[in-house]
Amino acid sequence: MTEAAAKESPSILVVEDEVLIRMVIADYLRRCGYKVIEAAGADEAVAVLGREDVVLDVVLSDVEMPGTMDGFALARWIRARRPGLPVVLVGSPQRAAEAAGDLCENGPMLAKPYDPQLAANRIKQLLAAHAARANS
Repeated sequence: MTEAAAKESPSILVVEDEVLIRMVIADYLRRCGYKVIEAAGADEAVAVLGREDVVLDVVLSDVEMPGTMDGFALARWIRARRPGLPVVLVGSPQRAAEAAGDLCENGPMLAKPYDPQLAANRIKQLLAAHAARANS
C-alpha cells in the first residue's frame, strides 16, 4: 500500500486482550486495506484515543478485558469524549449482546467467536453510514 493510500484508508482501533485474536483480526483488517492500531486493553485504548495525532474512524473492542475498564465502560468513555466515533463491541454472552445495543452504532455487538469478514462488513457499514451523515 502506498503512503498516500495509507493516509486515505480508514483507521480502526482494535482493542483485544487476547493477543492471538487481536493479531488475527488486525492482520485481516490490514489485508482489507484498513490502517489498524492495536491496544491490549481499555487503558491502552484510552491512551491512543487521547493522542491528538491519531485519527480514528472506528473502534472494534472486546467486551471482557482485564484492567480498569471493560468494553462497555470503554464504549461509554468514547461516547462521552469522542461522540460520533463508531464502536463495535465483540463478546460471547447473550446478556452482553443485549446490553451493548445502546452503546454500539447499528445494533448489538458481534458474538464470539466471530468471522473476521463479519467484523470487516460491520466496519464498512459503519463507515458508510458515517459518511452519509457527514454529507447530509
